[in-house]
Amino acid sequence: MFIIEETLEVMGCQMAQVESKDLCCKERKIHKNFRIREDQVLHMESQCKTYGINSSEYIRRLIDKDMGNSVPNRSKEAFLIHKQMVYEINRIGNNINQIVKNVNMHYYTEYEKKKLFALMNKIIELYERREKDGSTDE
Repeated sequence: MFIIEETLEVMGCQMAQVESKDLCCKERKIHKNFRIREDQVLHMESQCKTYGINSSEYIRRLIDKDMGNSVPNRSKEAFLIHKQMVYEINRIGNNINQIVKNVNMHYYTEYEKKKLFALMNKIIELYERREKDGSTDE
């Protein structure tokens, strides 16, 4: 038998920050110890590796699923792609703010403004398409 011992507050913190701001480490202060068989440990470790999560997050997801709460079911690759996409969208937002500032300062010609708005519409279209296609991953 193995003893699984993890502090949920510490181990779950990184996943909570990335996946959802609703899941705050402060809400998870309870620490539980329990015993499981070796085959259960191997199965849990395999699932954790597949989904790119730690064992605390895996157990929380099982409990949430049992309670009828929605549980994200992403692979590690899908999670990393989503994380990178959020980063890129934030960078694009920063660029858009700079463009708007320059537009308001009459830095661009009318032709350049039309071209910029066309590019922004294309970005929005690509994002919406990705969101639509990405919804099947979850």
